[in-house]
Amino acid sequence: MVRRFLGFCLLCSLGPLPSLSAEELSSTRPNAVTVLYRMTFDENFYFIAQSAGPYLWEGEVGPIGEQEAWYLSLEATLSNMPCIAQALQIAAAADPIQIGVEAGIPLVLEIQITGSIETAEVFIAYQIRETFTESGMIRGTFSSTIPRQEDLFAYFWLSLAGELDTFAIRVLKPMVEIRGKSGTLVSGFTPLPQKIPDSGSLFLVSPMPGTFSWKALHKDYVPLAGTFLAEPDQPVLELNQRRFYAFSVDLGLVQGRSPELWFSWQPNYHGWRFSVGLQQKVVGLVYLSPVDSPEIDRRSLWLPGVGVAYRLPIHGSYVPQLFFSAALMGRLYDASGTWGLRLGNVLLSLGYDWEVPLGFRLFVELGLGFSLQDDFISADRDHLFQPTLGSIGQLEIPRFRLGIRVPLGKREKKGIVAGPQ
Repeated sequence: MVRRFLGFCLLCSLGPLPSLSAEELSSTRPNAVTVLYRMTFDENFYFIAQSAGPYLWEGEVGPIGEQEAWYLSLEATLSNMPCIAQALQIAAAADPIQIGVEAGIPLVLEIQITGSIETAEVFIAYQIRETFTESGMIRGTFSSTIPRQEDLFAYFWLSLAGELDTFAIRVLKPMVEIRGKSGTLVSGFTPLPQKIPDSGSLFLVSPMPGTFSWKALHKDYVPLAGTFLAEPDQPVLELNQRRFYAFSVDLGLVQGRSPELWFSWQPNYHGWRFSVGLQQKVVGLVYLSPVDSPEIDRRSLWLPGVGVAYRLPIHGSYVPQLFFSAALMGRLYDASGTWGLRLGNVLLSLGYDWEVPLGFRLFVELGLGFSLQDDFISADRDHLFQPTLGSIGQLEIPRFRLGIRVPLGKREKKGIVAGPQ
């Protein structure tokens, strides 16, 4: 009875089985590896454990037949090995190689436990595999009489642990440390992107020396991309992540001479941007005729509008970003003392913008426009070509814009120092 009580206390002291979570994986020590394991039992195992119980436990059937004791005893043994950071259990039906590749775990341990009713013995067959290459494998077997609870935790798994330790040393590779904002997805080092944990440091197994083309994505920060040379004396990649601001003000010049103002909202760094703004041709640089012509109604030179743009997914630090844009412009007019707004122009353009210090972005666009009102055409004689499209209106070529996009938001005082890119 005393032995059974001691065994129960030992089980309780070890706590619950660990779960396969992203946070646990990211906390792996850089000088050790995580091991995936699964343990299966045949149908004779429980009968043997129960029938041999009275003999081994002096009339008491102890908890040795419960699977949890075997799981906890294995994990307790592996936790004392310097090359093993942690052992994580997976379901019997799961594919260990797929899970290992997706989670970046290099070792898989599979154990099959069978029993003999005649001899009251258990037989252990195991294999140890490397996840990424599957080039290395160790297989082994051993047998034992059904162990007492104390023996199961004390020495039962030592021979298997020795094999696993040897294999772990063989496959243990140097690890790259990636420092960045929590939640950043980093790709290029493992088959699938890995997320930086709350600690701000992500450890990934990688051969050294080695060159990696990487990308870092975070919804609140500007995407980054670069090339990193991983060497034993420089295994740390520090991400220079700059905050992305969804709202901005565009200050530009139409045709390089007429000031304009736009307010923009872009929910994601790559993707759609929506704008509302005002162009005008009343004041500007080197404005001569036709502005001074008496036949032009200056009120028609104010063009409020709405626009939309799409930025292509090009990654990189301070790399020009390609985008397409379209805008629908109206024109103010005065009819018999009543102000109104008419549809004026449809604008299409292709442009680039790129980041400069302080988070500002310079932009330049080149495109064309369609003037939809014949009586406003004379106000826009600042294009190289204005072919008439019959009753539809007039084509305006080229339309040229340049300016600066000022982000709206609180600036971060200090970011993470830039690493090799």
